[in-house]
Amino acid sequence: MLNSPEKILPRVSPLRDIAIQGRFGASRTAPGVTFTVRHPLSIISVIARAGQGSATAAALKGYNAQWAGPDQYFVLAENLGEGALYRDLKAKLAGVASVTDQSHGRVVIRMSGPRARAVLAKGTPVDLHPDQFPVGKSALTQMAHVGVHLTRAADDAYDLSVFRGFSESFWEWMTEQAEEYGYQVI
Repeated sequence: MLNSPEKILPRVSPLRDIAIQGRFGASRTAPGVTFTVRHPLSIISVIARAGQGSATAAALKGYNAQWAGPDQYFVLAENLGEGALYRDLKAKLAGVASVTDQSHGRVVIRMSGPRARAVLAKGTPVDLHPDQFPVGKSALTQMAHVGVHLTRAADDAYDLSVFRGFSESFWEWMTEQAEEYGYQVI
């Protein structure tokens, strides 16, 4: 319809009926792991054009840009309007990098707590020792046959980004691995 405002549908998490809030697994006074679905979250994929790697990296200063491969980044932001981060980066990186909105196509799960590293070690060959994987570092890996973009967000916290279509099976695998330590979903 001409001259009608574009209707923007709200993002719906594919885990809304799966990630049930509560305490599960081994009964201890405090859960070893806490899971939080970071939703809604703006997620933009940025890939530098040939010869523009340094210019792309420089332009992303001040953004939450996470390494996603050589001259590739995921840029994340919370509390922005639909498409705002995409439009901002597309204008800023015009001619320097390709920009793709992944906000509807990926799910980010934050795993935190004193046993988070132990749970992750069950599924990834990435060396998660703090000397090798400091806060802010990212890696591309596989867990439970699912491609995962893994970022250490804080001392005992990791963000795991997976494609939306794999998020439910990944969630089931991840919570099963955490049962022996007890986990909480918030």
